[in-house]
Amino acid sequence: MKFHPKFQAIAIPIVSLYDHLKYDYHVIGRENVPEGGCVVIANHTQWADPVLVATAMGNQYPIVAMAKKELFAIKPLAPLISALGAFPVDRGTADIGAIKTALKSVKEGKKLLIFPEGTTKHKEGDAVKEGAAMIAARTGAPVLPIYISENKKFRSKVYVVIGEPFQPEKVRSKEGYGRLAEDMMKRVYGLKERI
Repeated sequence: MKFHPKFQAIAIPIVSLYDHLKYDYHVIGRENVPEGGCVVIANHTQWADPVLVATAMGNQYPIVAMAKKELFAIKPLAPLISALGAFPVDRGTADIGAIKTALKSVKEGKKLLIFPEGTTKHKEGDAVKEGAAMIAARTGAPVLPIYISENKKFRSKVYVVIGEPFQPEKVRSKEGYGRLAEDMMKRVYGLKERI
């Protein structure tokens, strides 16, 4: 099933209600979401993170997201997440198809959500993957950093902090992408201070 922006726009307010019922949910900085295509990056600690980012940004922006290919092997889940804007990426390889989809999405004006840490088991300070940095550098699109509360339990306070977008430096080497990726995640974790 293909991405349906109208379905996403209808689903986000419903899921937002769920977020508010499950958590003491707070969004800071929604006014920082830029117009047009951008690369949205966030820390990642739970399966709920993509949903929390989407609801925090609101339903007026088409959002697409890289998701691990294993999710698309789950038959009831695959068509739903595809319709909501997710597309598969093979995290173990340089997935050219996923990279092309990502670049095209940003150029078309969509918000591309990527979790540079690549897994919920990542810890702050660990090395991050370079894919988001490469896509941001190649498109020249602004990068929107978002911090999500790390301890999410039923009715606990959960914050999604949307930082100010920034222009990535123009790099073309693996080393350059690595430096940019580290800078991107430093900006994400720096948003903790706003809580």
